[in-house]
Amino acid sequence: MKRQPSLFIVIVAAIIIMLVNPYNIAQFSTAARSHHIQNRMKTPTDLSGSSNSNHRLSSSSSSSPRQFDISSSNNDKFVIINFDDSHESDYTYAKPVLDKYGFKATFFEVCNWIEAGYHDKDISITWEHVAALQQDGMDIEPHTMNHPHLSKLSQADLDYEIGQSKQCLENHGFNATIFAYPGGDGADNPKVVNTVAKYYDLARTDTKSSALTFLHCDGNNEQTDCSTSFSDGTLTPSNRYSINSWAHRHIDEGCSDNSADDGDAGNCKSFRYEYDNAQMFEKFITAVNSQNVYNKDGLVRAIPIIVYHTIVTYPDLSDSNRPIDTTLNLFDAEMKYLYDNGFKVITMSDLGYDTNSKSLYVKGP
Repeated sequence: MKRQPSLFIVIVAAIIIMLVNPYNIAQFSTAARSHHIQNRMKTPTDLSGSSNSNHRLSSSSSSSPRQFDISSSNNDKFVIINFDDSHESDYTYAKPVLDKYGFKATFFEVCNWIEAGYHDKDISITWEHVAALQQDGMDIEPHTMNHPHLSKLSQADLDYEIGQSKQCLENHGFNATIFAYPGGDGADNPKVVNTVAKYYDLARTDTKSSALTFLHCDGNNEQTDCSTSFSDGTLTPSNRYSINSWAHRHIDEGCSDNSADDGDAGNCKSFRYEYDNAQMFEKFITAVNSQNVYNKDGLVRAIPIIVYHTIVTYPDLSDSNRPIDTTLNLFDAEMKYLYDNGFKVITMSDLGYDTNSKSLYVKGP
């Protein structure tokens, strides 16, 4: 009589069958892929390598600015993110994305638009949400009382729009030291700038030609005197009250500067350019990397400042007719680009001003 296989042999055979079974191999492969995807979906670490999962969401406000040591940085790529005009999407859409990547931003608030209910075809942010932004480490600064064209105002109205907006934020517990001109208007007007200088340390504008602001005025080789004004009282092109930025607008429209070249002097030739998500993403990449030619050998000479307004949930910007819209998926992709490429994202309050050299600097320890 033949001997029956031992229980040990039966068990080994069963294990071998299971291991070579294609179904089980496929299951193992699927599980491995799932584990890899789950790891990639974990909360990103910040640029220093520490986890943000709880710290970013529970961080409390501080009276002193966050500090950065440029000399010990692994790269010299910096960027500043701004949001203008007190939209509710600052809190509901922008903040979760910023939290996701461990970034902080500066929010320039129009005082009388907060809790206005509805302005600029969008829902207004509330004081409660502005306070929540600050409590999470965001920078809160003033953007006038009513968003007017400052260059058209009387001195009394300038003091109200510029000075009272500082007081308005202070009345709600925010220490305001940096101003932003609505639409960039007034940064080249001595009366406006002199009024801003009475109340603020720095001011941000928008030249619409570049995203870069140079820490020292001669960074673009066009200016050597970094004072706010020349001896005759005229404003210098680049100074502490004309910090440059780039507005993230997917529709550019206006009048051509070359309308007189064809003999049609005095008449404005209007233009309108529209960009979809893919095109705006490329413009964003160009803007944030425009610093590369200036920032070398560990020295930061220029920083791009990107200004957003409303975050919307359209699939693509081709669905929007409002120039200041940015889709949520595009904003996420742009912040991911900064994170993946090692940019240090700082706020406007991380900029200081050296009165001796008359130049900006990134605050250090």
